[in-house]
Formats: sequence, structure tokens, C-alpha cells
Amino acid sequence: MKKILFIVILLIFISSGMVSAQQELNVVASTAWVGGIAEAAGVTNIRVLAPTELRHPTEYDFRPSDIQLALRADYIIWAGYEPFIRRLVEAANIPEQKVLRVNTNNSPPILRESVRTLAMQLGQEAAMSTWEQKLDALAEQLQSAAKNMCVSEIAVAVQGHQQRFVEWLGYNVVAVYGPGEMTPTQLANVLKENPVMIIDNWHSAQGQPLVTAEKSYHSLLNFPGTEGTRTLLDVIKYNGKQLGLIP
Repeated sequence: MKKILFIVILLIFISSGMVSAQQELNVVASTAWVGGIAEAAGVTNIRVLAPTELRHPTEYDFRPSDIQLALRADYIIWAGYEPFIRRLVEAANIPEQKVLRVNTNNSPPILRESVRTLAMQLGQEAAMSTWEQKLDALAEQLQSAAKNMCVSEIAVAVQGHQQRFVEWLGYNVVAVYGPGEMTPTQLANVLKENPVMIIDNWHSAQGQPLVTAEKSYHSLLNFPGTEGTRTLLDVIKYNGKQLGLIP
């Protein structure tokens, strides 16, 4: 009888939403990249502040309405390099324990660790397992294609924000440029390494001066929300397509 009573009470709690921390979590994310990490970590209620149509989302400046969103949020999540979040937290006097920081990098091993760390902080470990399986399958597909294409024999110059992803794929990175504007001396130093492929960052493209008839050019994404992408897995697939690794 006591067991039946316990089950009835538990069902009442579940139906009333009292046993659904995942549904109740209310998160504000600085950018779509950070929001994508939160989504992968199992959060379902996410409000992204910087509009996805911005080519440089970190340059967004918060609005008065964002203060109300921040005050109502259970957590504010950022990557640490978004000035508007620092100003927002100060303006709204947000407690330190409500502000979480994630590592934004789309190299699958780094991304997996970032998502896993956030999921543990939010108590969402079980919710992220399905996403993790999809990431592993995509990562295996990309690395297999890269190996078949012998990318280790391809000399590459890569923009700094895409370096870890390109190195993870196994390309022979002979030069790294950016994220600051290249000086004539830096440009000459990159060309001296004779890369045959230029891999740029779509959000801060700087590689066009390196392009010649003998060098192929590829522009990769970091933030979802552009070029038909919505999630971080979409971004990784898009980048794989840009490099010719997947159809």
C-alpha cells in the first residue's frame, strides 16, 4: 500500500513539473555558438542574445530588455571574450554563481569536453548522451575521409580560429595567420611556407590576400545560424563539406 501511494505521489510531482529540472532550466547564452554548446549539453530553454545574422556576434551590445532576461535566467553562459556580457552582468548585478563559462572550439575532442563539463555543471549528463553519439559518428566519418584523401600531405595555411579543427583532421599546417590583420611581413612569411590550401574563418576572413591560382581557398564557420546551419553538428558538417570531406 505504501509503495502504491509513493508511486501516485511521484506521478503527481512529474505531471506538475516538479521533477523536471531539464525543462525548468532557463538559460541565457551570449552567442549562437555558446547556445549550441548549451543545447548539446541537454538544455532546452535557451535565449541567445547576439543575433545570428551578425557576422561578428561578439560585437553585439546588449539592450535594456536583455537585462530582464538575465535577471530571470537560472544561468548566463558565455565564452569569456564577449565584452557585452561583462557589461550586462555588471549592469544587472548578476551573482557570480549564475555566470558559467564554456570553451568554444569546434574540434570534436575539445567540443565534447566543453559540452560534457557544462552538462555536469547543470546536472544534464544523461541528456547529452544522444548528442555525444552523433558527434562521435560524424567525427569518425570526417577523420576517415581525411585519411583517405591523405590530407597529411596537403600543406595548409589556416586562420587561427580554425587551427585546432584543421589539425585534428590531420592536415599539414605550415602556417597560421590572424586573428589580427596581417602585415606585409606576416603575409610574406606565410607565402614563404608555400601552402597549397588556404583555410579561412568565415566570421573574420583574412586569407584572401594569400590566394593565388595555385592555392585553393576554403572558408569555415564557427558560429551556427548562417549558411543554413542551426546546430553545432550542422557547423561541423558544413565545414566538412567545404573541405570536400563529405558530400
